[in-house]
Amino acid sequence: MWLFTTIGFFSVVRKDGEPNLTVRARSSADLDRLRTTFMPELSATTSKKGTDYPYRATINQQAFAKGMALIGESIDYHNFKDEVAEKMGSERAHTYHHVWSALKRIENEPVRHAPVSKLAVKGMTYGGVVINAEGKLLLREPKNHYDGYVWTFPKGKPEPGETEVEAALREVWEETGVVGCIAKRIPGEFQGGTSMTIYFLMTVERETGELDDETQSVAWVTADAAVKRIQQTTNQIGRKRDLAVLKAALALIG
Repeated sequence: MWLFTTIGFFSVVRKDGEPNLTVRARSSADLDRLRTTFMPELSATTSKKGTDYPYRATINQQAFAKGMALIGESIDYHNFKDEVAEKMGSERAHTYHHVWSALKRIENEPVRHAPVSKLAVKGMTYGGVVINAEGKLLLREPKNHYDGYVWTFPKGKPEPGETEVEAALREVWEETGVVGCIAKRIPGEFQGGTSMTIYFLMTVERETGELDDETQSVAWVTADAAVKRIQQTTNQIGRKRDLAVLKAALALIG
């Protein structure tokens, strides 16, 4: 859950196997205000650099629900952005306004049922075809062209407890440094040399510029350039799969 308030912005999740909720923030001061104002049970803030949310704390679900009730009871303003500006400054209000503007796109979205996020299957792999605002596609170059792959799409095995979507997003982030956002699942399952893979079409949330040890480089390329780069792969099965994935992704983009 994303939570925008007059004291800060938070992402609240419950991680697998953990009894408490994790409240994450981009600013440690936001967590301090939340703890002081509404949720005294919130644990001390810890720092985890290199992640989407560098600051986090935990709280049990009942205490969080109680704090949320207090947040609701505290609403006494007629304009949210004005209240944010008064309490947190014009810079934070301006940032919130950018989010508000981006969310106006929802008004023009076609009504559709969200895809069900299934638990990832052991033995399957999951990946993504990422497209940026210029319509270019993201390819990765495996280090030392492992297994004959010169250019390919990011993918990998799921971790225990991950859903298909979570596994695909994590693999894209780890292998390319791109934090993606799921647009649609690409129809079909694609057979490679050692695994069957499900791919998702993704847009870009942000680029970190950080690559894992298995990736030599990444490139944003046009569809035509993607075909040429994938054709450099000497692994025949993998090359055929990646070309099929590209074709299916382009058909989905329309």
